[in-house]
Order: sequence, then structure tokens, then C-alpha cells
Amino acid sequence: MAKAKGKKDAKHTQSHIRARLEYLQHAATYLHNAHRFQPGNDAEPRDLASAQLVPLSDDKAIEPTPAATQHTAKAPSANLSRAYISQMRGVSLKTQIRLPRALKRSFCKRCDTLLTPGVNCTHEIQNASHGGKKPWADVLVVRCLVCKAEKRFPQTEKRGKKLVDRRKESQPPIQLKKS
Repeated sequence: MAKAKGKKDAKHTQSHIRARLEYLQHAATYLHNAHRFQPGNDAEPRDLASAQLVPLSDDKAIEPTPAATQHTAKAPSANLSRAYISQMRGVSLKTQIRLPRALKRSFCKRCDTLLTPGVNCTHEIQNASHGGKKPWADVLVVRCLVCKAEKRFPQTEKRGKKLVDRRKESQPPIQLKKS
């Protein structure tokens, strides 16, 4: 009879996959920030039609303006960032490794864009409970400005104690008389 093998530490199993996930996340963040902070690159999306306006004439061939070629050259780094996030999600799903909650909430599940508050997403706290009377019903709504998707996250605050529990605490304990 063969010896039963002991279980390996769950912490060290599949460390190469965890390293790959971490690398993809760092690469996506770097490419997203590099695209965002390039000189002459606004945080708001540009209108490509206005960048390529060239007067039409029969004599001259239409050539795109330098601003239009610069804008199209910068776009692939944003798309590469989205591709890395998509690949990271695929690897984690296939290997059944759970991503941390903060990491999952940092990108859009529909378009795989890295969410930056004020730049390409908005955060808003909503409470639709009878005029906001229930503080435990707060919901954080994150809207992606790229694909217009909404993600809703309940804000878990401690609820107040129920009336039965409050009454039990306020009443003194009943003491039995010894005879």
C-alpha cells in the first residue's frame, strides 16, 4: 500500500499563475497610466472628425493632419491595457483562482477598461429606501463612461439591533429566590 501524500500549502500552489496574474495587472495599469499622462493627451476622448478636417480640392490629395496621426498612434496602448485585463480575467477564470475584491472592482466587466474615478468612471452612492431612511440600504454605483455600464455594490454597514434584542438588554435579569 502506498503512503498517503500530505496536502501542499494552498498558499504556494500555483504561484506561477499568481505571478502571471500580478504581472498582467501591473502591465495593464502601467499602459493605462502611460496613455493617460502622455503630453498633449487629454483625459477626455477627442472627436476624430474635427481632428481630420481638411479642405477638399481637386488639386491636392487629402492628407490627415499631424494631430490625427498622433491620436491614432496613442490608441493602441489603451487597447493593449484592455487586452491585458481581459487575459488576466480569463486566466483567473480558467484556473479557478479568485481575484481580490479591490482588483475585481478596479476594471469594467463589460469592456475591460481600467476604471479611474473622474476620468473614465463615476462613483455615486444611492439609497432608494423611502427617502434614504435606511442607512444600511446604501449602494455604491460605479458607471463606466466608455461603455455606459453600471456596477452596484452594497455598502455594508452594521444594522441596528432588532427591538426584541434591545428589550432583552434593557430588562434586568430575573433572579430566582432560593428557598
